[in-house]
Amino acid sequence: MIPALPAYLLSAGLGLAGAAGILSAVAAQTVPLLGTQVPLAYLLPPIVGLALFQLVFGACTGRWRGWWFWAAAIPLSAVIWGAALMALLGGHASWQAALGVAAVGHVAAGLAALSLTRGRVA
Repeated sequence: MIPALPAYLLSAGLGLAGAAGILSAVAAQTVPLLGTQVPLAYLLPPIVGLALFQLVFGACTGRWRGWWFWAAAIPLSAVIWGAALMALLGGHASWQAALGVAAVGHVAAGLAALSLTRGRVA
């Protein structure tokens, strides 16, 4: 059992909810997504979600991530959100399916990272 699992799940849920809320707010302001607005829709939700995650996870466990967390997590999260957004905008998935796949991808990536850092000080 991973000792930080309850804090991780709480943090992940709040981070995903924040990212989904930002994505819906950005999409409501920028639909149709044109030109320079597309990177905003790809990058803003992961940054907000990761910031919420780190704030709650750090407060609950005392484990604050360094620059390497942000260097790896932001691009990975942007790829996950971007793939879901592209599937949604391309008509390949409904918004529920795209959001569900993005959530599962984020939780799986976070659990993998948490299990890798379990044996050392994070």
